[in-house]
Amino acid sequence: MKILALHGFTGSGRDFDPLRDAVQLDLVTPDLLGHGDEDAPTDVADYRIDRVAERISAGHDGEPVVLLGYSMGGRVALRLWSLLGRSLRGLVLVSVNPGIEDTVQRIERMATDRALSGQIEERGMSWFCEHWAGLPAIQSQRRIAPEVLAAMGARRARNRAHGLANSLCGMGQGAVNPVWDQLADIPVPTLLITGHEDATYTAIARRMQSEIPRCQHDTVPGAGHCAHLEDPESAAAFINRFTDQLTE
Repeated sequence: MKILALHGFTGSGRDFDPLRDAVQLDLVTPDLLGHGDEDAPTDVADYRIDRVAERISAGHDGEPVVLLGYSMGGRVALRLWSLLGRSLRGLVLVSVNPGIEDTVQRIERMATDRALSGQIEERGMSWFCEHWAGLPAIQSQRRIAPEVLAAMGARRARNRAHGLANSLCGMGQGAVNPVWDQLADIPVPTLLITGHEDATYTAIARRMQSEIPRCQHDTVPGAGHCAHLEDPESAAAFINRFTDQLTE
């Protein structure tokens, strides 16, 4: 059994490196479409979240797998789990929102995301990296080990502007339909991880826990949105305990 880990927006599979030696199972960490070394098509339709999930599923070898997703990668995971069939053994979601239910709020978020995608393409990656680092939800990443944070920043800067812009239009919070009504159908044990200081996503996780049949929720003390990298030791301990239960 292995862990298939999907990174967040602007990231890459290498972002999971701090967990690689700390978790007991092997990590498979692909770059998502538009990120890192993965393809970055110019057609925004290729970035629709269901298509991205299907693309990952088509490349899966059928071996037993625990699916892990962080933030945007978690949104993909919530579309991917149903495609993995019997190979899926467990689901780990870090700082994930199943979707914005209010139609007006979703339309507003879509407009905001599209405006940002346009700025990314117009102003380029240097501008975007500075803008991204200043967002309130990203501030807690300053707790990440300096060498890890520097490597993440360097990889972020190498992303292609149109790849990130299209990802935002296809997989951003405003672009995707909510899947709250599908949570009750998740057939495998599920672990939710949030940072204790990320009040918004911790509240979302508590609601998710009430919807998913076999679900547990752990919070990482002193961490924010990027909890698994702000304190990889604690996150790995939660994941190892969870995967141990899957093999008992």
